[in-house]
Amino acid sequence: MSRLSKEQWLDHGLHQLAQHGFTVLKADTLAKSLGVSRGSFYWHFKDLGAFHRAVLAHWYQVTVAAIIQDIETQEVSPHAKLERLIRIAVGSSRSLERAVRAWSFYEPAVQTTLADVDAKRLEYVTTLLSNMGLDDARAQAKARVIYCGYLGQVVLSDDLSQTQQSSIIDELMSIADTQC
Repeated sequence: MSRLSKEQWLDHGLHQLAQHGFTVLKADTLAKSLGVSRGSFYWHFKDLGAFHRAVLAHWYQVTVAAIIQDIETQEVSPHAKLERLIRIAVGSSRSLERAVRAWSFYEPAVQTTLADVDAKRLEYVTTLLSNMGLDDARAQAKARVIYCGYLGQVVLSDDLSQTQQSSIIDELMSIADTQC
């Protein structure tokens, strides 16, 4: 097997976190699941703490920064951007989000990252709503309601049909309606 890249380790860490929870984020456990030696892990990460920080940074990049960047590259209305964001959120797997939130109960660094992620997501939704014509106070309030709707879906363990997802997207977008 060729040497694993740092990104492969991080992707695997996110996958294992989503599937099995934060307790599997250990050098031995991850190396065994990849079929490589622990030396491969330590080639990229000074220690387990460095790996955990890198996993959290990677999670932020994948679940916040890359999504916002992708949406912002589209030359569409703020309404269309918000709908795209909500479609991504409602249609995505919730297991990784749940796992990070569970991890945050045990690790202050995860709590800090989670607070940053929540703030960035709220800020982005607020910006989109402001760009749709809402004043700051209403944009912030509606952003919080929309985000709470997303977080509610995160904690529910049911899988949604396409019809259910579409209904939720429609309801969240109706909250965003600037006329209400």
